[in-house]
Amino acid sequence: MTAAWTPASSASPVLSVLDLVPVSSGRNRADALAEMVELARTADRSGYERYYLAEHHGSITYLASATTVLMGQVLAATERVGVSSGGIMLPNHAPLVIAEQVGTLATMYPGRVGLGIGRAPGTDPVTAAALRRRAADPGRFTEEILEVLAYLGGVEGFHSVPGSLLPVEDPDASARAVPQTVRAVPGEGTSPRVAVLGSSVNGARVAGSLGLPFIVASHFAPAPAEAALVTYRSVFDAQAPSVVEDRRPHAAAAVNVMVAETAEEAERLFFTQRAATARIVGGRPAPLDPPADDAAAWRALASGKDAAVEASLALSFVGTADAVAARLHELAERWDLDELLVLTYAHDAAARRRSYERLASAWR
Repeated sequence: MTAAWTPASSASPVLSVLDLVPVSSGRNRADALAEMVELARTADRSGYERYYLAEHHGSITYLASATTVLMGQVLAATERVGVSSGGIMLPNHAPLVIAEQVGTLATMYPGRVGLGIGRAPGTDPVTAAALRRRAADPGRFTEEILEVLAYLGGVEGFHSVPGSLLPVEDPDASARAVPQTVRAVPGEGTSPRVAVLGSSVNGARVAGSLGLPFIVASHFAPAPAEAALVTYRSVFDAQAPSVVEDRRPHAAAAVNVMVAETAEEAERLFFTQRAATARIVGGRPAPLDPPADDAAAWRALASGKDAAVEASLALSFVGTADAVAARLHELAERWDLDELLVLTYAHDAAARRRSYERLASAWR
């Protein structure tokens, strides 16, 4: 049965940027990283709420492997915008290392750092095995989130002990009984905003049970997105009490967007994202393709899996700024969203920045 949703807020949802740091054909990797910084500056000037950086490994298309390093570069280059992982894949890292790295950034840039956490590998199985200190255990995802939160000082009534987290009624008494032997320095006490990322009801349940914000990866998995958001709110409302006190639900969704001066130009530019998705689905990854004269040329890259490409991109908003902004508002109202993460690919970095600028202006 579908749960009834109570609007989280009467305020308009905020816009944020989601960046996988793609590299375009004909450009080198240093160019792509420099273009990331320029896009972040654009987002900062344009009023975007947060700048999320993903984690991908072993990719020749996306360069966001050292997520916290990139976060530091964006923070240093901007003045206002919040900067968050979107997300760090928890099975790839020791919770203490995440807390130390994100906590260091939060110490340097107080109030601007966030931590988005996911549990997908963000890569192929062979690379995932090389990254992980142990075999992935989905059953430990909740426990490891709690461990990160405890190191960062974000959970009242929990203390960290090597290998476990123990809920206690009296934290002071527990600290006397079982000393906290592991500390994230710097990091402890910074309590950055932590969110759970997911593409299904599984991640939604985790976020809801912990009372944390949830971001659904509807930019590549739109089909289960609405069910995941309903599950998140239902579990959040039922949980007792929230691990993080005085926290209301915060629901966010990632979407694909391309904005241009005309709808025709936006469709032409969106070819690049269609081709990128087709290459991934078809097993032919490569740097981003430029727009093609034949709008259907992406199909040749999909290895016969055209339907999978179209399904993956079903939640895409392409057109003029006013038209796209109106459709995004409709989605936010239908899903009762607090935040929209905008993902835009363009072969030309300047066209990508203009898309974000136009959307922000229309949104305001």
